[in-house]
Amino acid sequence: MFIRTALLVLAFSAGVGACAAATFADAARLLDGAWHGDAFVLRIDAERAQASLAADRPFEWERFIIKDIQGDAVIFAIGAELFEAKIGAETLTLTSTSFRGARVLFRDTTLRGTASD
Repeated sequence: MFIRTALLVLAFSAGVGACAAATFADAARLLDGAWHGDAFVLRIDAERAQASLAADRPFEWERFIIKDIQGDAVIFAIGAELFEAKIGAETLTLTSTSFRGARVLFRDTTLRGTASD
């Protein structure tokens, strides 16, 4: 447990470069939506400050809060789990206290409407 915490602290403090999100509101707007990866689903409703990680229970929401913006990373919590996200154009590189390594997620654009709809 100590090693995992130490690695996360090092990873969180190593952010370099300009962040795409200048404020917590910008970060929430960028993270908002559904993200899918290999057997991993992340749904964030930033307006209601809630998120879901359970693909088989999409209506089971937990508290979502942005903790910090460090360099090009956004650190946030969903329930008791801590996450670090690096946001790309339509990708999200995610590390967490709940799994090893990084996961690359892709934005689910099928849920987004357009002005012409």
